[in-house]
Amino acid sequence: MDDRKEELIFARRLEELAKSAYYKNISVYTDFLNLNEISIFHRSRKDFPELPYSMYGGFEGAERVRLCFHGGLEGAGERILSEEQRAEYPVSCLRIEPANIKFAENLTHRDYLGAILNLGLDRGTTGDILVREDGAYLYCDPVIAGFLLENLTKIRHTSVRPRKYENGGPDGGAVCSFETIRTTVASLRLDALIGAAFHTSRSSMAGLIPGGKVFVNGREALQGGMQIRPQDIVSVRGHGRFRLSEEGMRTKKGRINVTLEKYI
Repeated sequence: MDDRKEELIFARRLEELAKSAYYKNISVYTDFLNLNEISIFHRSRKDFPELPYSMYGGFEGAERVRLCFHGGLEGAGERILSEEQRAEYPVSCLRIEPANIKFAENLTHRDYLGAILNLGLDRGTTGDILVREDGAYLYCDPVIAGFLLENLTKIRHTSVRPRKYENGGPDGGAVCSFETIRTTVASLRLDALIGAAFHTSRSSMAGLIPGGKVFVNGREALQGGMQIRPQDIVSVRGHGRFRLSEEGMRTKKGRINVTLEKYI
């Protein structure tokens, strides 16, 4: 099946969920969506019934999120969730720790994800996996949280011990870590900031945008000359993501001081 046909099928499925929320006056949630699926939603939304929606993945800045169509509520467009509404979102947080840190391997995101998928779970049931030196945080559908607590016992050769955070996650789920990059750029063009964030030239990253691998705030970026604003989040498949935290003053040579926060 070609990509265009898959996109149409996915967009039709989202439209059906939106109609269900609209006509039944209920809130309807999708599985966890990846960046491409979020971008398809934004492109297709004009064909859906007019109703409010929200996106949340367990913490601010999550890349994989669940989309909710809020039937029965007035208005249209994206809703900003309160802390209480975030707590009600169907997202659980599991902390995965080595059973014995002394014998633990240096596990990667791929290791954690592979172990989870090997249990027969669909990727749509899991959100972001944030890897730390002493373990990882996994965001997932509450329906599978209990299954993972019982069955996720080993990753590679390391025995692990998952436990559930009852309040969504540590410190309200704010577990993102950043590498702060302070540098100067010729402009706030998307391609210039990508080069600065990943310490490479514009030309070496040139094929990423036409290849559909760059997203700004969940929407696929179409042009390298796109202007980025403070707090915009740029995701580059295969490389990572970053946020333009601050735009500073210009230097004597006309370059712009910027502060970038690269997710780690």
